[in-house]
Amino acid sequence: MLIDTSAAYADIQEYAEQRLCAAKALLFSLSCMGINRADAKDVNGIADAAYLLLEDASDLFNAARKAAEREGVQNA
Repeated sequence: MLIDTSAAYADIQEYAEQRLCAAKALLFSLSCMGINRADAKDVNGIADAAYLLLEDASDLFNAARKAAEREGVQNA
């Protein structure tokens, strides 16, 4: 993922939160899935997608922290 380091703190924070919420939804779906009904490929696909979303969210939160410092945002 490429992050525009000149983007506003609020925008980067919002993108991170979107990915975090999507990952949470995937993991919730996985937790509700009956293991005896789940196909291994489906479980792997959900886990891989959640991992990528969480990795993106982490990178975006780090970029948001730097943007907050650049913009002088307090309590970010």
